[in-house]
Amino acid sequence: MKFPNPLSPFPWLDDLLNRLLAPHLREEIMGDLHERYQRRTQRLGESNARQRYWRDALAYVRWSNIKRQSNPYPTTYTYSPTMIRNYFKIAFRTLTRHKLYTALNVAGLTFGITCFLIIGLYLFDELTFDQQHRNASRIYRVIEHKKTKTDDLTIAAVSYKLAEESKKSIPEIETTARMTSFGRDNLSNPETKDKFHLTINLADENFMKIFDFETIAGEKQTALKEPNSIVITEKIAQKLFNNTEVVGKILRFDFTEKPLKITAVIKNHPSNSSFDFESLLSESTFNDDAEFQQSNASDWSSHNYTVYALLKKSAQSQLVGTKINALVQANYKFETGTTVGYLLQPLTDMRLHSDHIATGSTNVGSGKGSILYIKIFGIVALFVLLIACINYMNLTTARATNRSKEIGVRKANGAFRSHLINQFLFESLLVTLLSFVLSIGFVNLLLPSFNAFTEKQLSLGFHSDYRIWLYTTIAVVLTGLISGSYPAFLLSRFSPLALLKTLKLQNQGDLSLRKGLVVFQFTISVVMIIGTIVLFRQIQYVSNKDLGFSKELLLVVDINSGDVRKNAQTIKNEISKIATVKNISVTTRVPGEWKNIPTIKIRPEGNTDEHSISYLLGVDEHFTNTFEVKLVNGRNFAGTDDSTSILLNETAASMLKIKEAAGQLVEIPERSMGGSYSPLRNGQTFRARVVGIVKDFHFQSLREKIAPMVLAYQNNPVHSIDYFTSRITGNDVPNTLAKINEALIKIDPAHLLEYHFLDEQLARFYADDHRRETMLIWAALATIFIACLGLFGLATYTAEQRVKEIGVRKVLGASVFSLTTLLSKDFLKLVLIANGIAFPLAWWATQQWLEEFAYHINVEWWVFVVAGASAMFIALLTISYQAIKAALMNPVKSLKTE
Repeated sequence: MKFPNPLSPFPWLDDLLNRLLAPHLREEIMGDLHERYQRRTQRLGESNARQRYWRDALAYVRWSNIKRQSNPYPTTYTYSPTMIRNYFKIAFRTLTRHKLYTALNVAGLTFGITCFLIIGLYLFDELTFDQQHRNASRIYRVIEHKKTKTDDLTIAAVSYKLAEESKKSIPEIETTARMTSFGRDNLSNPETKDKFHLTINLADENFMKIFDFETIAGEKQTALKEPNSIVITEKIAQKLFNNTEVVGKILRFDFTEKPLKITAVIKNHPSNSSFDFESLLSESTFNDDAEFQQSNASDWSSHNYTVYALLKKSAQSQLVGTKINALVQANYKFETGTTVGYLLQPLTDMRLHSDHIATGSTNVGSGKGSILYIKIFGIVALFVLLIACINYMNLTTARATNRSKEIGVRKANGAFRSHLINQFLFESLLVTLLSFVLSIGFVNLLLPSFNAFTEKQLSLGFHSDYRIWLYTTIAVVLTGLISGSYPAFLLSRFSPLALLKTLKLQNQGDLSLRKGLVVFQFTISVVMIIGTIVLFRQIQYVSNKDLGFSKELLLVVDINSGDVRKNAQTIKNEISKIATVKNISVTTRVPGEWKNIPTIKIRPEGNTDEHSISYLLGVDEHFTNTFEVKLVNGRNFAGTDDSTSILLNETAASMLKIKEAAGQLVEIPERSMGGSYSPLRNGQTFRARVVGIVKDFHFQSLREKIAPMVLAYQNNPVHSIDYFTSRITGNDVPNTLAKINEALIKIDPAHLLEYHFLDEQLARFYADDHRRETMLIWAALATIFIACLGLFGLATYTAEQRVKEIGVRKVLGASVFSLTTLLSKDFLKLVLIANGIAFPLAWWATQQWLEEFAYHINVEWWVFVVAGASAMFIALLTISYQAIKAALMNPVKSLKTE
């Protein structure tokens, strides 16, 4: 407490002394100083008294007067079992006495914590990808960045020699491991003849040493050492043998006659692993393959392998990357104008920091995440929890008047402010703990559906990662402290005299803060409503946009053997006889392809400019009819005589400056399957004639602009056919599939039917967006619901506080409508202000997101109107119940009560 004197000559000096002097001496010293000054003024005059006031004031500034006295009450008293028991009793009585407010607070915090936990579990799973390996912090993937005049490629695939020589010549590298994959084939159990299609993956013997794949059977350290060894997952073991005790048994891949001995069975990969292989062949299986050994002997430039380096503990990844650059440059000279650099990407960054990195021809990995969406959902989770905290603050401070007598009496009886702060924080933590317990139940109830939706294996239980419980505990404690902090410091700061005299807490600043918090809640809610609408509309747009071909009822069947590929025409003829098949075409790839579509270098023959880059599809003469692609000018393929003819899409024709197809000659010397460019299969330049131009069609995600596309005839030197695509009627699909399978089996009895519908495959481009859309919708609904709970509580409190006013107005003739409007308008003003803040924020955020798509919607004005009106309507609906209830109350009863 300060002791200013209105007769003091220097009020600012008094204020300084008040701050410096110890509280237990302040009253005595300041009283003596002022009393001495008044006596000297009367005896010596004001001027002389003012001079001596300075001298006396400075004399009191010494350590003995500044030193604070220790708390006369032992701190153990505040936290003694007796005091804690007392806190609990008061909290329990307060919470049970005000059941409505307690229920609103518990409901708001429960919803907030539930959303926070579910999103938190999802984010934890994404952020802990690949951390299950003991040496994860020392494992790096080697990345190559290659730039030419026509190409700029960052790829997670490098050469054989880089992997082999770097571990020998770079001391910071403890060892390296390499892995590659090529095609798919039948894997079978010779005993039962059971088989199914599987990707063929090769890895060297160090692969199982670097990574900690959990082994069910076998010795992983030596599992890939011997030739003709194969490691399989428990899923494959169960499929082929119905048990996992299969070490030593034999499997066969159709592409090789060699029997493959099972040397280890590993557990299925967890959902937060970047690896998705189901079998691994030992690289040494091909030691006796002359072509394999010859190609590797001098391979410094290919992109055939994904290479992982295990660094020593003291090694710096940047320095190792520099040494790899020097090693490659010393052993291989790239073409003039080509720059190549290598860097090391941490294993734990592969999932979320690989948007710009191509996987190359190895196709290793289970997909990429996005650090942008991790940040977005992290912010959403925090905002949902913060809105729940704001609810608690608002409702508790709004009810502060109801507790003024309690606070005043306790302060008058000697309670310190710290005791009251502890009491209110204890109440907040108790409510938060109750909400947390309820949230755990809700989370475990919702997780099965959430896991099925997100294709994850999230859990919250005794066996969960200890870090989940640690972070959760910290979050819950912080939630309790944040929720109770402002009410605790607000309710404990008033003087007992003011509280017992007025029984009210009059503070305009607190009211303004409550209004500000309501505005904040609804600002976040409106932003999320707008974001959800935009996301929904964009997904609808990309799902329904005209792609330049008809995607419905296109049945795509994989070509999985050389026999089927050689007899493709015979199989086409058989399939075309099926009544439910309208058209059929063979292609090398299909639009929406999940595999690499090859790119080629192309330029008009005789032109000396740099080659342009274009994608290439091999197709037959039935492609345009089957896919319903429109021919702009020129002609379609006529048959096998057109093996040197090509069609261009409009973008490719514009790039090559061809307006009308008239047999113009072009040269195609090289191709790429996702890595470096290499000569064509026959080593010669493919010279082709442009006979037609087709309308542009989308063959990639709408995130990408339509790129140049060359349609070569099916027997081209760039790429072999890989698919039959049939346009079917949609009637009796199972029978159609059975007859197609019969046609394939006639040619290749070992063939396994693999198929998909093209529209479903195209939808997978946006599967993650659909998940994000749904998650955002539920998060938006949660924020709105929590905000409305708080608004309902504030409306209830306001109606209770204005009972007398409402009664008087009713007696004077006010209508129910006017009273409802009176009680509602203040809250609706706050929501209107929130709209004004939310609109520009939401516009900026949605524009940033839409830039990911080359083709996207425009955010129109009505989106903001709908979102704002929705927030206003929801708020009005929430408030109106209490407003109408108060307006309908009998004025005689309310005035009598007052």
